[in-house]
Amino acid sequence: MVEVAERRMTLAEFLVWDDGTETRYELINGAPRAMAPARPRHGLIQRNAGDVILDRIGRGKPCRVYDNTGVVLSVLGDDRYYVPDLTMSCETLGDELYLLEPKLIVEVLSPSTGRDDKAVEVPHYCALPSVEEVWLIDSQRALVLVRQKRNSQWIGSLPLQPGQSFSSELLGGDIAIADLFLGTGLEAADAQPASGQS
Repeated sequence: MVEVAERRMTLAEFLVWDDGTETRYELINGAPRAMAPARPRHGLIQRNAGDVILDRIGRGKPCRVYDNTGVVLSVLGDDRYYVPDLTMSCETLGDELYLLEPKLIVEVLSPSTGRDDKAVEVPHYCALPSVEEVWLIDSQRALVLVRQKRNSQWIGSLPLQPGQSFSSELLGGDIAIADLFLGTGLEAADAQPASGQS
């Protein structure tokens, strides 16, 4: 018996496609991938990270923080549509269905998506010319990984915990890891007094 190959969806088709539900999707390898609803802790970490970024860039400024807004990139000729938890961009708002020039991408890692976020999506985000920082925040343990572009080279941090911080050139100052976990019950877990980045 011959199996019929599933038809791949183009980016243009995906952007106007509606499955008739409230489900959010990403486009991976020409196929829509449903996104699981966020758990409360995931949502709180996302909100905390947004507040931290807004405190740095200021409200009503040219740069803005977006929740669950699409980002398009091409991987070996395959257009993909990802939906990061948070994105910061300084682009002028238009009628586009996704951000064109994200500068900072934040992913809150959940048990179901953490492996894909770290192994697959982060290298793709780092390939976008406009992206300068990527934060990966674990929703199960108080750990953060940071990728930053410096002099056209990407560097990564060791896992950072409450009690530590990292310097963000993009945001113009230090980011305290504990601030990302406020109210989650994780903010004091495994805290270490040292700060810094490798």
